[in-house]
Amino acid sequence: MHRRASAAVAAAAFVALAAAGCGGSDQSSAGTTESVISPSSAATSAPSAQASAPSTTAAAGDYSALLIKPGDIGPDVTADGPPNANPGDLPGTGQAFRTADGRAVVISIAVFPDAAAAAALIQPMKDELTAKIDGPQKPVDIGSTGFLAEGPAKKKSMDMSEVVFTQGRALVDLEIDSPTGNPASSEMLLDVARKQAAAVASGLPG
Repeated sequence: MHRRASAAVAAAAFVALAAAGCGGSDQSSAGTTESVISPSSAATSAPSAQASAPSTTAAAGDYSALLIKPGDIGPDVTADGPPNANPGDLPGTGQAFRTADGRAVVISIAVFPDAAAAAALIQPMKDELTAKIDGPQKPVDIGSTGFLAEGPAKKKSMDMSEVVFTQGRALVDLEIDSPTGNPASSEMLLDVARKQAAAVASGLPG
């Protein structure tokens, strides 16, 4: 029971960080959000999952090397400020991007001690996105236990497309905010998510 409650708290904080946009989405900067958790609050015991090509910066606690670049999202995409290191005291990184057609792309990556701790947040994340997006959730073959939700935002005037998945001991939340009536395509969302999954897989030590 305590473990489930801890996971729910962690998921709520993670969604708050993602929704805050790491400097560029539908609320305020993720660096100033009041939803913070200790990295140990969602930790569980299990062997760590896949990882390869350890990154020197990631090994040192700077996870910004795990983020994809603007060009991976598309042409005329710019970073909306620098990467956000350990937003809300949650180990990991985040970055917001802007597209030429008025979309905000927000990537949040939380890094946990092992894969089980990351996976423990998937169901609470589903619950959080149910309250956030007015649209069905569907499984996706990205990372592990991935799912997406697309539809109008329940609390903001915009369309939202969001995919959540684990990649080894990392939990990744990728959100695209679009003007109402002009949502990002599923193809765009999944293409960017696959690139982000590959970047985490190649850069995060076990």
